[in-house]
Amino acid sequence: MEKQEKQSVSIREQFIKYQKPMEKMYYIFLTVILVYHFLGTTVILGNVKYYMTEAFAGGMPYDLAEMMVENIFNLRFLIMIPAIYTLVFEVKNNKKRILITVLLVIGWFYAFYWRQHNDTAVFEVLLMIAASAERDFKKIARIAIAVMTSLLVITFVLSLMGILPDFINDRHADAVRHSFGIIYCTDLAAHWCFVILLYVFIKDGNMKWPAYLIMLILTVLNIWLVDGRLSYLCVGLAAAGSIIYTLYVKKGWKLPEKLLMVWRWGLAASYVILAAFYMILNWTFTYDPNAFYHRIHALENLGWRLETSYRVTKVLPFSWFGKYFNQIGDGFDAAVNTGFYTFLDCSYIRIYVMYGVVALIVFLAIYTGIQCRLMKKKQTMKMFIMAIVALNCLLEHRMIDLAYNMFLLLPFVCIDNCDHKAAKENEKTAEAERQGG
Repeated sequence: MEKQEKQSVSIREQFIKYQKPMEKMYYIFLTVILVYHFLGTTVILGNVKYYMTEAFAGGMPYDLAEMMVENIFNLRFLIMIPAIYTLVFEVKNNKKRILITVLLVIGWFYAFYWRQHNDTAVFEVLLMIAASAERDFKKIARIAIAVMTSLLVITFVLSLMGILPDFINDRHADAVRHSFGIIYCTDLAAHWCFVILLYVFIKDGNMKWPAYLIMLILTVLNIWLVDGRLSYLCVGLAAAGSIIYTLYVKKGWKLPEKLLMVWRWGLAASYVILAAFYMILNWTFTYDPNAFYHRIHALENLGWRLETSYRVTKVLPFSWFGKYFNQIGDGFDAAVNTGFYTFLDCSYIRIYVMYGVVALIVFLAIYTGIQCRLMKKKQTMKMFIMAIVALNCLLEHRMIDLAYNMFLLLPFVCIDNCDHKAAKENEKTAEAERQGG
């Protein structure tokens, strides 16, 4: 027994020297994945894949050329190497290691067994969660903010130059909505929104006036040029929450502890509550024009979106693991005049239909676990930002979309300095045990 323990220790010591190279590899592939998914919200990625396929098809069958191009882009999954390294050599907590392993197994199932239309969304998200374990979330967030902001500026400039198309959508006679190189205008607004929410999260609401000024300017531009109502509602809530929270901390305002606990538990359950709320609305939907459902269009056409999800769930049968189907939206699809909207905007119903009850339960558990972890640390402002993301998911499809939502990576990361200190103490303890052995 002692011999086996010594062997495992020696193996761990041999591989510990790769810790920094693996960390660098993680951040490189994180950047690659962010760029890949951002470009997927523009026409750039589709065009690059098309021209690469055409080039390869000159010397091989077209189907084989398509497969080769897809495999080139699938090299981003090499982030699995630092993910496995982290799981085996960096994660010290056995409970955490088991949870990460379970998530990877579920992701593997969806990637290699479910395999409908080569959809790797669930696998990629769960793989990213595993790869991000024990990483510094502030560093992840800063990279994401830098990459997304840079790409947004580049896309905007290319659109103004006429290199990228500006898909224009008319909400009504007085509102022309621009996308400025992104496939759809609300996707552009969502990019702004999630970058801001990520910044507010890592600052824990403690922001200076320039940050509020930038938020105000982007909100005015959103209202004027894009009219992404849900996005400027979310940004407004984040700004208001930050101001109130800052005053609460600085002025020393006191609220009854029981009231604070109710508020925190409500935030912790926000994903489950909103998912249940939308499911109930979907299952009880009626076409009666006088019904409540047809009078709630003010916020991103909720009634119309309910009608779409109701039609889809009536046609597709119940499935534990979901059913892939072709979805048609208003962005690029509107430009080619398909004329039939089948895109599921609500994240909760989208996951339920496309990936089944199992995936919905898994992701609700992940987000609720994040909220409970933050509640344990009494980081109420961060919980509030996560609840705003839950609200966004009620009307948009961002819940497992890496082009926007970096909050997906929170389950096992180091959120604050306390986590880093604990990680260092664990390393010192493990080193002392090895030397003592």
